[in-house]
Amino acid sequence: MMIVTTLNTAARRLPTWAVYIGLALPGVLYVYWLFTNQLGSDPIRAFEHQVGEWALMLIMFGLLITPLRDWFKVNLIKFRRSIGLMAFFYTMLHLVAYLVFDQGLYWSEIWKDIVKRPYITFGMVSAVLMLPLAVTSNNISIRKMGPQVWNKLHRLVYLAAVGAVMHYLLLTKTWEVEPAVYAVILAVLLGHRVRKVRTKRGGARKRASVG
Repeated sequence: MMIVTTLNTAARRLPTWAVYIGLALPGVLYVYWLFTNQLGSDPIRAFEHQVGEWALMLIMFGLLITPLRDWFKVNLIKFRRSIGLMAFFYTMLHLVAYLVFDQGLYWSEIWKDIVKRPYITFGMVSAVLMLPLAVTSNNISIRKMGPQVWNKLHRLVYLAAVGAVMHYLLLTKTWEVEPAVYAVILAVLLGHRVRKVRTKRGGARKRASVG
């Protein structure tokens, strides 16, 4: 209990701008290392992998925030928006690296990749799904759309997470532990979400029957 209290106190004191800066620093470093040729013999591939993994980690951590509160009473809700936006930042770095540095903006080849390679298909779908989430991650959008519509839209993050995990799983043509671990974590988080929705609906039915 002491650890939870300490974590919650630290979270309350930590400003969100510090989270943005802290999470952006690795991306800035990777960009610097890419343009100064410090990422090994295949710098573009290394850059794509590193920023892509940061994107996936942040997507998963964003989904973990509510379960952390439900399971352990650790409240990091104030950072959910910043974590989501930084996940989008790394997703865009990953996408730009693929489109510009890897494919040279040859759209015919890019389209062939999207159609023929399932891991590219899943990755593109995930990136597209994250765009409206990033654009509407502000208080003005919540007011204009209304909380209910906004919440429904932002459930797309689960589909984006599935797409990102499938992108990673299919990218590795041989069995590797790391993408499988992400798949297991996502399955647990989705299971928690489903159970929570069912519990909420069950409670609503009981209240309606009593009323």
